[in-house]
Amino acid sequence: MQFTVSNPSRKELQIQKYADLDNLQGLISLKDLWIDFEDFDSDTMKRIGEIFGIDPLTIEDILVGNQRIKMEDYQDYIFGVSKGVYVAKETEFEYPKDEIFIILSQNNILTFHRKSSQIINNVMETLKNRIKKIKGTAVFTSLVMHLVYDFSVDSFYSALSDVENWLVSMRTEILDFDSLKASALSDVKSLMSHISRARREMSELRIMLTQHRDVMSLAEHGTLKFVSVDLMSAFRDVYDHTFQLIETLDSYMLRTGDVRDLYFTLRSAFTDNILRLLTVVATIFLPLTFLTGFYGMNFTAGFFQPGSNNIYGFYALVASMILIAAVLLILFRKRGWV
Repeated sequence: MQFTVSNPSRKELQIQKYADLDNLQGLISLKDLWIDFEDFDSDTMKRIGEIFGIDPLTIEDILVGNQRIKMEDYQDYIFGVSKGVYVAKETEFEYPKDEIFIILSQNNILTFHRKSSQIINNVMETLKNRIKKIKGTAVFTSLVMHLVYDFSVDSFYSALSDVENWLVSMRTEILDFDSLKASALSDVKSLMSHISRARREMSELRIMLTQHRDVMSLAEHGTLKFVSVDLMSAFRDVYDHTFQLIETLDSYMLRTGDVRDLYFTLRSAFTDNILRLLTVVATIFLPLTFLTGFYGMNFTAGFFQPGSNNIYGFYALVASMILIAAVLLILFRKRGWV
């Protein structure tokens, strides 16, 4: 376990890293602190809870993890959960979650995460650049909370960009008629499985964005204590981003359905063409089969088959069969069947 203490004193962000919880005792009485904890266990969390007076239910939520995105009002602090996503380049539609727990009190703010967080790193870099413009304790702690949620929401843009690229490539692949003709039943099953997985992941992203939107709605209306009113417009901006992302994601889900319908429509049209060609061939050979069957029958002596005793009878039969086939082909072409 390690934790990082950030303090905006002297108009610069002072950052110190610790590996021993004994160092926390001397920090409790200080103000304007952001303490970030990484890679903690149950014993560590129990001790942190005793030092800062954190409710056991909050400790349990942090240890269990995989919580919904929220802000909960406790007596001495606000407990928040934020989630961002990573884009895993090696696999499609697997977006690992970057879950961060936040405890905002009157003077300080604590954040917790299981592994190294790009969101926390982004918040740290932003604070370094903006620290000279921060005025007051409430502004600093509220700004840290705002930036955590802001960068969490912004991380969804890369995921949606990945979805957009997939939609473009999938549509291009579907419109490749050579590939469509060569596709087997297993290819259809694989494609449908791929689309279903994409829609399932997009649905999960939408749920997370909806939770972010609800939390930002609380923050932007100033209904949460310890959140500076000076940052209402900043939380409102994040709220607007959630709306934009949700609308974009909804359009992508509709486009995913369109891609699936397009594939089935093209494949159905391709199948219809094959069936039409087979029907034309079968229809042409139907009268020819009748003639060959008729003249191939054996009857008793004295039965007369037209042309059977004529030296040109065979050639006349072949010519008539060719003529019938040609007439049928011309008729089918005029009707647009071939």
